[in-house]
Amino acid sequence: MVRIRIIKEDRSRSTRDSLKFFQDHFNEIGDIKYVILYYAEHEWLLNHDLFHQYVIFIGEKAQLWLSGLTWGYYGTGPYRLFKVISLIDPSITYEQIVSLEWSTNYPIMLENIEGRLSLKPFNESAKYLLCLEDNRLPWQKI
Repeated sequence: MVRIRIIKEDRSRSTRDSLKFFQDHFNEIGDIKYVILYYAEHEWLLNHDLFHQYVIFIGEKAQLWLSGLTWGYYGTGPYRLFKVISLIDPSITYEQIVSLEWSTNYPIMLENIEGRLSLKPFNESAKYLLCLEDNRLPWQKI
């Protein structure tokens, strides 16, 4: 099974760092298929190598993992996520980002369908792209 390259941000110092990281690496990931939002608080308590939350852009060439962008409330983190996502789909609103549930146990998946991001249930196609060599999601226990 061939996995595409993962470009992972080091621990972010700010949402501005995550925005810059996205801008620096955006051209490396190719056409974006999915945007995955995952709140990993429970996993973080067990493994501090993980981040509290992830925003993962899955492209045709690589995955871009960001840790400083957030969703589900009003603030700088969700605003910067809105700025990034609106580059992919200009019809996305800040209100849509803040209305996403942040404490879900399942990833939130936005699928890119002809330049529009559509909220969809996390599916096997996205899971397959995210799984590690041992066929588990990065935030699942061994």
